Amino acid sequence: MPSATTADYLFNARMKRVLKGEDFTAPTTLYIALYTTVPQLNGTGGTEVSRAGTSYSRVAIRQNTGWQGPSGSNQEWSNTQDVVFAVPTGNWGRIAGAGILDAETDGNLLWVLHMSSPKQVENGDGAPKIPAGALKISRAVC
Repeated sequence: MPSATTADYLFNARMKRVLKGEDFTAPTTLYIALYTTVPQLNGTGGTEVSRAGTSYSRVAIRQNTGWQGPSGSNQEWSNTQDVVFAVPTGNWGRIAGAGILDAETDGNLLWVLHMSSPKQVENGDGAPKIPAGALKISRAVC
């Protein structure tokens, strides 16, 4: 899975905090979501896997656990454990990407990821997972 791109919500919240002194409280838990249509950086236009009859739900990663970094010139952070979703009980569709959000349902999109090789997930497939070290958040380098 390629590196994540910071979504508008998080970028603007950090900029307002630094440049204007506005409060921003970081979430204590992040939620990994899977998308059949990846949302835009402003959080619109995405299609998250349906929860209805599929056993799908976002996977939580608590603050101070599950991440390592920064490393390298890109100041990269990555997941330290596999991110394991439930075994599908219905078709999830063609997974095109993932998002990192601040809530178990709805919430604000913080980062968005596009998969280099989308994967079809069907009823009865094994539990989809993002292997440890494969979910990467890094700084853009020009």
